[in-house]
Amino acid sequence: MSPFNVVLDLMASDQNATNPFASPPTTEEAVKVVPGAFDIQGERILGTGKIVLPHACVKCGEKQAEQDTSTRRKKDLYWVHPAIFVLVIQLLIFLIVYLATRKKCHVEYSFCRACNAKQRMNTVYCVGALATFIGMIALLINFENPWFLVGVLISFVAMLAFAIRGNGPLAIKAYKRGEFHVRGASPAFLQFAESYAVAQAVPATVLAEDGHLA
Repeated sequence: MSPFNVVLDLMASDQNATNPFASPPTTEEAVKVVPGAFDIQGERILGTGKIVLPHACVKCGEKQAEQDTSTRRKKDLYWVHPAIFVLVIQLLIFLIVYLATRKKCHVEYSFCRACNAKQRMNTVYCVGALATFIGMIALLINFENPWFLVGVLISFVAMLAFAIRGNGPLAIKAYKRGEFHVRGASPAFLQFAESYAVAQAVPATVLAEDGHLA
């Protein structure tokens, strides 16, 4: 073997050997976001794209059994900037901008059986108001009596009110810095949820060599 090859072999062996004076592998702190994490600030529930609330009724705060899936609800809430509603006069443009800019938040929450029954009654009332609205329009067309117009307006407002109440208590009121601000939960639930609020991030050590979490 030539001296040149011997030198190359020695250099290769030095590179593979562990240097006792070398600094230890560097580590850095990473942030692992907990899926479903949330925080309570006043009357608002803050979270990102997914919020998993504890097993308690969001209306009355009554604690629910975690094994009882019948009281659990899963719902997608949407938020758009209020400024786009000026485009409502141009319906097609409004729909395009709405679909392109809306933000979605998936929320999982619980409803007790009593509050769920009241929620269903709102849906029944909404259907009844819709039927009344259609009937008033038919009467207005047939009899041309202006009093039926009052009935049309009242039934329309009632239909919207029951539809909003039947849609559920939770709604997105703001979207700031990547966080959704959800309102509609009762003070009793907020007090219960605050003690169970999941930390937004968990520090985890990342090894620089392979990038796996420790």
